[in-house]
Amino acid sequence: MGVSLDPGLIRDLIEAKAAVARHGIVLIRSIENDLAPAIVSEARDSMAASPRKLSQMTEGELDKYLLRLRKKAMRTSDDLAELYKRLLSRLGTDNMIDLQKDLEGIGQLYSWERIAKSVEEVNPILTERGFGRIDLGDPSSLSEEFAIELQQKWPVAFGRFSKLAKEASDELQREDEVAERPPKGKKPSKRG
Repeated sequence: MGVSLDPGLIRDLIEAKAAVARHGIVLIRSIENDLAPAIVSEARDSMAASPRKLSQMTEGELDKYLLRLRKKAMRTSDDLAELYKRLLSRLGTDNMIDLQKDLEGIGQLYSWERIAKSVEEVNPILTERGFGRIDLGDPSSLSEEFAIELQQKWPVAFGRFSKLAKEASDELQREDEVAERPPKGKKPSKRG
């Protein structure tokens, strides 16, 4: 962070960044631990809704099929967790101007809509056998704690940090503009 920023703003930014990181890590851990089981549970419900199609599979086929579903669900949750880790690591930059530009995208990706899209990786496996498509519904399908973290705690922490980052970015840009202007009363040098 720029040394020319107000010390109070720097302190607030550090506190806000820590809160965003803390809540982001909780979300990542929930995704790592709860997303794949929630997807598999929904897939099993979809399969159970079609008992005739399910009965046409041998035990060996069913085991392989469920293993394939689990692997895809785990890969999907791992990929999403990795994406979120990369996004969270962007908060570590000291360049407030660049960070402020990244925050809008981070805010859009740290959302239930993005997390719920993860079932799209499993749906082709279900529909190829004639089972129904699935969706996760709402964040409480992972856990109540996850829903509270994503819908209440994360937005507050992220909003505060975004506001402070914009304030710092604007202040730094104003300073850069002032530093680039020649001082009043002096003409720019014509020497080469």
